[in-house]
Amino acid sequence: MNGRVPRYHRIAESLRGRIRDGEWAAGASLPNQRRLARDFGVTLMTLRQALELLERDRLITRRHGLGTFVAAPSIDYEILKLQRFAGDLSAQGEAVTTRVLEARPATADRRVAAALGLTLRARVVALERLRLVDGRPMSLQRSFLPARIGEEVLTSDLTETSLGQVLEFKLGIVVTHAQEAVSAVRLGPREARALGCPSGVPAFESERVSFNAADQPVVFDRVFIPGDRFRITRELHYDPQSESPLRGATTA
Repeated sequence: MNGRVPRYHRIAESLRGRIRDGEWAAGASLPNQRRLARDFGVTLMTLRQALELLERDRLITRRHGLGTFVAAPSIDYEILKLQRFAGDLSAQGEAVTTRVLEARPATADRRVAAALGLTLRARVVALERLRLVDGRPMSLQRSFLPARIGEEVLTSDLTETSLGQVLEFKLGIVVTHAQEAVSAVRLGPREARALGCPSGVPAFESERVSFNAADQPVVFDRVFIPGDRFRITRELHYDPQSESPLRGATTA
């Protein structure tokens, strides 16, 4: 058996190293395939085999008619666990920073009022934060809190301290459970501009209401994440006891 590493594997490793060393940043376009094939002295077929390995590892993304780009980091989001989006990224070793776009008193619209159990036009505090990984926007988060809680939050530096930490350690409010719905949407102009995307690109929208131990709603979050930066995961277990014989089956 020939133990030599195939040429396309070596090319993939070379490109992988250049991406990880920062030669091409997330979102950057790689040289076109003909140029790369010429640089490596291989055929287009061999070069494409190497690119397939990188695409399988989610290091690059190929867009028809546009070229090959370095993929942005993505959130592996475990749908059955109560987690914070910034925490998800930090746990995966990413350097996460937060940019506060808005922090102000506001009035509750129908959506916010229903989520927080308030009357329409009740006083709330609205926060809008952008999460960045290596300076690149990853998610846009809008949070709404009842005024009695939010006014205390406004005195905190949310670029350095998470909202969850402010609630727990400053206000003594512990979030114990939440209700969340994740939908596929297209980004509106405002959201797209904040996330550095073209308007209308596919994205995920998470709507989450977080509750304290007394089952009182504390925060209503709406989070927008471009579709190429988010992946929903779930651990599944096979239960052989749930299998039932096929109806109508016969034996010879």
